[in-house]
Amino acid sequence: MLSLLSRSHPLAANRALQQALAELRGAEPAEALGEAASWVESLLGNPDLNDADRHRLIFALDEATQPHVRQLSELYLAAPASEGSVRRNLWNRTRGFLAMLLDAYGECLITAAAAEERARATPVFAELAARAIRTACQRAKWDAFRHGPHDETLWARANLAYRLAVGAGQDRLPVQLRADRRLETSVEREYLRCVALHAVGADQLDPPQLELAARLITYVWPHLQLVAAPAAGSTYWVEAAQSLPPARLVRTPEHASLPRFFSGLEALPALQQLHDLLLAGNAPASLAADDDASRARLALVLGHMVKAWSSEAPVRRHRRHALPGQMMVISGLMRFLGRLAGDGEVIVPRTWELRDASRQGVGAVAPLDGQDEVRVGALVGMHSLDGDRWRVGKIKRLWRTAENRGHVGVELLEGSPMAASADDGSCAVRVLVLDPLKRGATVRIAVPLPGPRDGVPLYLLDHGRTAKLVPLSVLDRGSDYEIRAYLFAP
Repeated sequence: MLSLLSRSHPLAANRALQQALAELRGAEPAEALGEAASWVESLLGNPDLNDADRHRLIFALDEATQPHVRQLSELYLAAPASEGSVRRNLWNRTRGFLAMLLDAYGECLITAAAAEERARATPVFAELAARAIRTACQRAKWDAFRHGPHDETLWARANLAYRLAVGAGQDRLPVQLRADRRLETSVEREYLRCVALHAVGADQLDPPQLELAARLITYVWPHLQLVAAPAAGSTYWVEAAQSLPPARLVRTPEHASLPRFFSGLEALPALQQLHDLLLAGNAPASLAADDDASRARLALVLGHMVKAWSSEAPVRRHRRHALPGQMMVISGLMRFLGRLAGDGEVIVPRTWELRDASRQGVGAVAPLDGQDEVRVGALVGMHSLDGDRWRVGKIKRLWRTAENRGHVGVELLEGSPMAASADDGSCAVRVLVLDPLKRGATVRIAVPLPGPRDGVPLYLLDHGRTAKLVPLSVLDRGSDYEIRAYLFAP
């Protein structure tokens, strides 16, 4: 029975709650999340609710909004990178709601932590902890969509939920989050999923790739391990007794209260099997649509996850050297082509601060001002202030700081970039030539997407001559470009 105080909340009566949930389900996704956020906020610190009613209302609002969260995620991932304002609005609305929901679960967890242990030994607490960790994982993914910044509060709450569940013996208790589905989860499973997503290396993935990695984690979940002592292939570990996120396992930690060690080693055969199915044209439709770009994305993510979860720690091939200074940068293939073609007055470079360099790439700090020019996979043109030529690279890593600055790792593409006009017989386009044109030699060409057809000859039309290029293979692919290998026909 509801307490008299609880009855004063607008949603305390079941009829009012069901009406509110029906309205949420029927509303547009963005509008529904805004309305749900207001309801959740009304539950934070509300003295008119007892714990049982607060949990009941949060669970109901959480479940009613999940279809909208999924739909907004699809819209965000489908929005072109050029539509920066659309993407930011979708991100702000969805991530903001998930942050509010996690705050509500955080308040419930803090109250539970102060309660006696027997009060936590109930299936209701197991559901609270599982939902809290799932929400933390969702918010972590949305934070990673924009590459940070890292928020310690998120892991403080995920670790608290897991720690309390372990202490109450509820971490492996089966939990059914959806009344209309028989699928069950547990606190341990949700925590493992959250650690695995962190261990996948989100700073090297763009949003569609990260979303695909999250699906693959669910696909190979039975093969993942989260154990109390280092196991074969343990690559990450987390101290659940503290507030910090998982960290790369360098040495076995000492004096840890509640350590957990993650290993994805046993999932590697399953990931390889998926890769074999992909090559045979039989990849699951839920993971890859029947088009080249989708299959290429799946192949890239599979290879990335195998590398990230390998038992061998990553080894830097070339030593990095500190290199303070500045460089001019133009982000995006088409903007860089415009600059090389003489549109310098329109296309103004940005200034990045250099941090270090190696034979393979450079590390830099870039301003992030909401224009969405800096993103993983983007092609960038770079020119040091004391240099004599432009160079081209690809952004491989990106993480945003709280000061809205991006720590960027750029892989250098060797060669002397040159803009050229090209034609494949059906369309004319501007392309980036990365290698000298020598008859009988291979030349790399960066082409925009959509652009020249793959698998047909490409004709370069500049400098008063026509050069026929015979297609060989696709070497790399970004969100709006491909780097292809052609043979300069003798």
